[in-house]
Amino acid sequence: MKLMGMRRIIQLSLTVLIAWTLSGVSHAQEVLYDYPDLNPYAATVAETPIALRAELPKNIPVKDFELRVFLDHKVPNVLWYDEKMRYSLVTQKGPAPLIFVIAGTGAGYNSEKMTVLQHALYQAGFHVLSLSSPTHPNFIVSASSTGVPGHLLEDSQDLYRVMRLAWLEHQSDIQVTDFHLTGYSLGAAQAAFVSKLDEEQGDFHFKKVLMINPPVSLYTSTSILDDMLAKNIPGVADTFPEFFDKVFHAFSEVYRKGDFVDFSGDFLYTAYQDREPADEVLAALIGTSFRLSSANMIFTSDVLTNSGYIKPKNLVLSTNDSLTDYYKVSARVTFLDYFREMFYPFFKIKYPDITEQSLIENLSLDSLEDYLKHATKIGLLHNADDFILGEGDLDYLLSVFGSRANIYPRGGHCGNLAHHATLAYIVEYFNNPIFPNILKNNPKPFPAFTSSESLRVKEQPLMQWASVDNVTHSNNNEISPDLRNQLNQQSLSLKQRIQESQDSLEGTTTMAAASVPARTDPTFPVPSDKIPVAETVIIEPARRPIQDVVQPGERYVIDVYDPIEGFNRSMYKFNAKFDEHVFLPVVEGYEAVMPDFFEDRLSNFFSNIADLRNLLHSILQLKGEVTLNTLSRILINSTFGLGGFFDHATPLGIHQQTEDFGQTLGYYGLNPGPYLVLPIFGPSSIRDTTGLLADAAARYFYLYTPVNFDDHIDRSSAATLLWAVDIRHNLRFRYYQTGSPFEYDLVRFLYTKKRQLEIEK
Repeated sequence: MKLMGMRRIIQLSLTVLIAWTLSGVSHAQEVLYDYPDLNPYAATVAETPIALRAELPKNIPVKDFELRVFLDHKVPNVLWYDEKMRYSLVTQKGPAPLIFVIAGTGAGYNSEKMTVLQHALYQAGFHVLSLSSPTHPNFIVSASSTGVPGHLLEDSQDLYRVMRLAWLEHQSDIQVTDFHLTGYSLGAAQAAFVSKLDEEQGDFHFKKVLMINPPVSLYTSTSILDDMLAKNIPGVADTFPEFFDKVFHAFSEVYRKGDFVDFSGDFLYTAYQDREPADEVLAALIGTSFRLSSANMIFTSDVLTNSGYIKPKNLVLSTNDSLTDYYKVSARVTFLDYFREMFYPFFKIKYPDITEQSLIENLSLDSLEDYLKHATKIGLLHNADDFILGEGDLDYLLSVFGSRANIYPRGGHCGNLAHHATLAYIVEYFNNPIFPNILKNNPKPFPAFTSSESLRVKEQPLMQWASVDNVTHSNNNEISPDLRNQLNQQSLSLKQRIQESQDSLEGTTTMAAASVPARTDPTFPVPSDKIPVAETVIIEPARRPIQDVVQPGERYVIDVYDPIEGFNRSMYKFNAKFDEHVFLPVVEGYEAVMPDFFEDRLSNFFSNIADLRNLLHSILQLKGEVTLNTLSRILINSTFGLGGFFDHATPLGIHQQTEDFGQTLGYYGLNPGPYLVLPIFGPSSIRDTTGLLADAAARYFYLYTPVNFDDHIDRSSAATLLWAVDIRHNLRFRYYQTGSPFEYDLVRFLYTKKRQLEIEK
């Protein structure tokens, strides 16, 4: 949990905002809307203080699922964990409406904002099916028909296919009265396109659709986000390490002074109030977050399509290969670079007559203007100071949606999503009666699919991008003629070029075909699993080679001393498989048979025992205040808490502060040494592994010996197993669900920084 909290320092927010006030917001709305008077940057970073958040249920019966979208789909070895698409579903016990929720840029189905919406809508009586953004690596690998994300129409077609397949999986298990649709940020824009597809194909007949903080133009919004990093850190490539060190140091000082367990809750809001960072710093942090999300998306797409953009073309990466240098390159690629060097060339091949400007126009809500004006079932929720909006965009949205738009005066980009007024509006919107003309020409209340064969794609997904069947034809003018009129006349030639490209890679080992443009175009994607593993295959240099970015002796933020990286990466994969196939099933079984009340009692009991270790090491580290705090916790919880089964100390403001022997060694100046991934236990270092062994030995003497567990191996083993299950039960982290192909690098970096912070506290 602390690991995920630290991650928020790097990825504080997925999108951002710009400060300007909306004239015309009523005084009554201003009075009712009590979101703090934060500027848009601070609102996006700090989000909603706990005191102003809606009261949501802590635990709901949500379940995670995996879906195979493409039959016989193979993925590159290095992306092995994303073969199936992941999503979640939480259901009511009886009949209820079902709401599909689409995540924002780069976000997964289980991200923080998605969880907020999921809990709020479930509490209001809806079934909720949560989907990752098509720009999330898992969706790109498992569900994208092109492997090149960012095209609103084509990504929305992929979303629609996924929705139908997911409904097919669950239609016999739940009772659905109506279908609704919502999404935030990029997911909101895609909700509009999905709604339009549904109007044409008639599978769900969405009763209501709500767009939350959508961009008007994807191109404009991503350009704004890129500029937030480039314009606020001059010479970003060279000065970012120093910038990050200053920011991390500021966070560390606030953390040390405050009564915080991790970086969740009110920490960011308190940090903002304490430090009052300049707008330039906040903007740079938000721009950094977007850049990292873009790096995940771009590298995943590059590996999947074998385009040779960052990874050398035809180079097959194994799961033990280091990706750190590729991360350094990917993090310097702007979205504009991606658009011009990878995205536009790809769609130029698909639609030869398309221009850059016409493609930009198709990445905009303007292409759906006529539909959005007349679709009374579609509503808009936005903030006046959201700065993913360009000049005039808010006025444009008001002119399109009219009375169906609800605009808050402040809140940044989704910074107010958890605010009680915002969630109350969202719930009320879906609960209100619909306009009478919405259901006209809808003969079926919802689809009843009997077979998945017509929905799943049998061939490799990346080989489907020239198919006429995968493109929706519209009778309106919201889609550029370039995307409508070229399909039939180019279909045959494009299929022929695809086959030629496959033949050139699979049937030859020479460069005799190099003179054929259709076969050698560096932007023409070929699935990595189709690359021949042969000694004579030619590895083509990447268009953005590592050596142009990574210079010997230069310092990078992501670097950690890891001399046995190959072993550590293989162990990380082992831990992921062990967690998925052994540990998590045991935890799920424990959660299924154990009532929540008893789960909490056991967690409190083990936490109280852990305070014995915390007390010992706070004494060894000469931390007087922490020692008194921990001793108070033990006395209160052991007496009034009936042996620790009830935690009465935390509500009194006496929070648990974790201390261990590794921290004690660090306190006295011992360096961590090489990074190490332990079997089952996960990230560590030589110093922390020594501390782990010492703490285990100490526990034998201060716990197992007094209760006579040392003479009863079966009892001690059962107690240790139950303790381990409880620890995993309380950890939200799931392997390979961070949305990054560089998860190993990020976990390694964040673990190192977390330990540094814990020792300094």
